[in-house]
Amino acid sequence: MEERLLVLIHEKRRMMLLSLGIVFLFYFSLPLSLIFFPDMMNRTSFIYGVTWAWLYSFLQIPMTWIMGILYHRKANVFEQKIKQMKREEIL
Repeated sequence: MEERLLVLIHEKRRMMLLSLGIVFLFYFSLPLSLIFFPDMMNRTSFIYGVTWAWLYSFLQIPMTWIMGILYHRKANVFEQKIKQMKREEIL
């Protein structure tokens, strides 16, 4: 059981670091792109009157929701695995 628990902890840590890396990359690329590519970010996007900077900033809202939902689902899977391990330990 201890070995399975360590594997589960390793999987959870890997999932958290991966999701944290994706979130940081997504959120910090907006200010960095405004610094390094201001002309491109101020151009009008495919939506009339909306620049790429505004479009990208509005995309951060669904990104937050999507990452939250994905994390919640994965955390539930980890919780179910832990409950199953506890049940097996009792028996």
